[in-house]
Amino acid sequence: MASSSRPVQSVTNAELYNRWAKVYDTDGNILQSVDDLMLPALLDHVFALLPSDLPIRVIELGCGTGRNTAKLLSPKFSSPQISSIAALDLSPGMLTVAKERCENYLTANASGALLAPPVVEFYEFDALNQEPSPEIKALEGKADLVFSTLVLEHLPIDVFFRAITSFLKPTGGYVLLTNMHAEMGRISQAGFVDEVTGEKIRGHSYAHEISEVIEEGRKWGFEVVGEVGERGIQQADVGTVVGERGKKWIGVNVWYGFVMRFEEVRQSERAGQ
Repeated sequence: MASSSRPVQSVTNAELYNRWAKVYDTDGNILQSVDDLMLPALLDHVFALLPSDLPIRVIELGCGTGRNTAKLLSPKFSSPQISSIAALDLSPGMLTVAKERCENYLTANASGALLAPPVVEFYEFDALNQEPSPEIKALEGKADLVFSTLVLEHLPIDVFFRAITSFLKPTGGYVLLTNMHAEMGRISQAGFVDEVTGEKIRGHSYAHEISEVIEEGRKWGFEVVGEVGERGIQQADVGTVVGERGKKWIGVNVWYGFVMRFEEVRQSERAGQ
């Protein structure tokens, strides 16, 4: 792929997403489009695994603009399964957009099928911070499901699993994760073009291989449940799944996603090692 002569500015991930928040949902990012296409099947899968007769508490690690938080509010998943959603992100700018999106969704559906919508709360959280706030500490050990889309690329794998393990109930639970594929990550990384300066603004990313994620997950007591999905860009996707920006990614895997089960016994074994 030809390299761009566009000037590049490297910033922290917090600054990247604060600056990106206003155009994050409208700048034609192909990875979000692929994630939107692939996520429904993963959601169906994980909710089929979760108990249907008990209230489910969800923690979303890296909610961004609430693009997927709103999906969880749909009657298909939230009525009656989900009782509460704690949406976490390191960017205040992203959280502002997410709050507005979810409020608008709930208002628009107030008289519809959502008779008792989940309680949705938003929290600023940086997984790299070793000393979480009291509000975040209060969430630890409470979740039945940790939901994290297109976030893992920004964290060391052990930091990611440390965070989701802290949030899941010690008796077990699930994580649904999606991520930028390593094939894409070795070529590019998350970022956007600032329309004012013309610069490409990018943060820090890792090109995590699927095998690395699964191996690290096992160390923390997680096992894959079901299939590991991968998605590349094909010629037919341009103009349908993705826009013109997708042309340069034809033939490249850009996305992967899967569900993992966290088991109390395996975690106990790990603690005893």
